[in-house]
Amino acid sequence: MKQCTQCKSSFEVTDLDRQFYDKLSPIVAGKKYPLPEPVFCPQCRCHRRITFRNERHLYHRKCDLCWQSKILCYPADSPYTVYCHECWLSDKWDASNYGLEFDFSRPFFEQFDELMKSVPKMGMMQFNNENSPYANWLAYSKNSMMSPGSYYVDTCLYGRKNQNSRDIVDCVNCDHCDLLYSSINCNQCYQSQHLLNCRNCSECFYVANSTRCKNCFMCSDLVGKEYHINNQPCSKEDYERRVSAKMKLSPVDLMQGFSTFSGSTPKRFQNQINCQDSLGDYIQNCKNATFCFDCFDVEDSRYLYDCVTVKDSMDLTNFDEKIERCYEISAGGDRCQRVLCSFCPIICSDSLYLHVCLYAQNCFGCDGIHQKTSYSILNKKYSKEEYEQLVPKIIEHMNKTGEWGIYFSPSISPFSYNETFANELSTLSKEEVLARGWKWRDLKDHLQDVQKTISANRLPHSIANIPDDILNWAIVCEKTGRPFKVQPAELKFYRKMNIPVPHCHPDQRYLDLVHLRNPRHLYSRKCAKCQSEIQTTYPPERPETVYCESCYLSSIY
Repeated sequence: MKQCTQCKSSFEVTDLDRQFYDKLSPIVAGKKYPLPEPVFCPQCRCHRRITFRNERHLYHRKCDLCWQSKILCYPADSPYTVYCHECWLSDKWDASNYGLEFDFSRPFFEQFDELMKSVPKMGMMQFNNENSPYANWLAYSKNSMMSPGSYYVDTCLYGRKNQNSRDIVDCVNCDHCDLLYSSINCNQCYQSQHLLNCRNCSECFYVANSTRCKNCFMCSDLVGKEYHINNQPCSKEDYERRVSAKMKLSPVDLMQGFSTFSGSTPKRFQNQINCQDSLGDYIQNCKNATFCFDCFDVEDSRYLYDCVTVKDSMDLTNFDEKIERCYEISAGGDRCQRVLCSFCPIICSDSLYLHVCLYAQNCFGCDGIHQKTSYSILNKKYSKEEYEQLVPKIIEHMNKTGEWGIYFSPSISPFSYNETFANELSTLSKEEVLARGWKWRDLKDHLQDVQKTISANRLPHSIANIPDDILNWAIVCEKTGRPFKVQPAELKFYRKMNIPVPHCHPDQRYLDLVHLRNPRHLYSRKCAKCQSEIQTTYPPERPETVYCESCYLSSIY
């Protein structure tokens, strides 16, 4: 067992892990340069990767090239040069003009930090969107806001990682859904509210782990049911009467009741669909996928989080589409092969230590490349021969400094820790962050065009009693005290779905939603029915009844 350098916990490097390190070790000029065994546990490796990803903190500022006022993910006082999306992708600048000579008297990360502070940064990660200025990490979507990691969505407000859906609010990991509210991990669900891990459900309220259900309320682990309350059948008339009365209760009371009831039914040890020889949670169409979470179409890979269409890879986060033989990467994707230790490489190959690069091939330690580029080191171009002579020397140097095979240090992230996705998964205090040598920013809410401020507990419960001018109010979140505004499309949705105006800030609603799921960690325990050994996200001390796959299926069918 090894001890993690960051969290000090023990972790194992298995023989299969070692085979992967050998398989993924880069080859330069025909020679393989072995990757070292990790010094961080899998959870800390993931944690460090996502310290470079700001999803939800946006600022009004000017682009440093066109000087137009924009909404960007870097504040105006950021030390980085920041271009809007259109300027960054243009041919008005060349990343190679910022090239540096490698200095063997200095650590690599120190030099890369210097490069990052000179190369212009992409102000928003957006691609082919329409009418969606308040949305980072969004692609092929329209009329959407604050739903990072989403694509092919229309009128998707708040949440994360939604696809092929429209008219959804406060949803996470929902695919092919319509008119859905405050739901997580759902597929093909329609006109429903407060669903957890449901498929093909419609007109349901407060339902978990269910499939092909309609008109169900406060239910869990059902298949093909209609007009059920607390997993018990009732007539259509009785259902409508009782649900109408129940929906007059406060959302807090309803969620407490939902949590209590759903926790009383047997739980599936892992959420897998059409998987073979795989270990993880919320995975689908996977083969030989080990310690993978929220992944689809993964084969022969380990330690993946939020990944799609990946093969022969290890330690990836938010990395999608035709990925092969990649290691220690966060964000980006699309036809990447043999890329290591990088943030947001897109259509790249045979490269190491990239930061937001497109079309890079045989590059090392480059930032901001957005045109086809080969044989560059710290953005400086070399001949093929020069590149193949210099890279081995750099690897040897990094072995001496202890940097080789390790992802970028969080200390050189362009974002403060509390601006990043890492803070959502592992909240640290300002003192803890600064003690680690990482950045911190004192965040403030700035609302525009506010006519008055109102406490959330003073809002009318019925949406019918909400006036149009609520759009000009600042509502004070009842949990955090942060002010927030209701958007026009949001108010239209609440009225259409007969939903009370939320009492919490969108960021708090998002956190409340993702905390309904178990953490991404596996524990050993026994099936409560047959006593077989299982690996599950439910720790042994948790009170839920947890079944293995066969026992769970026999309990619901």
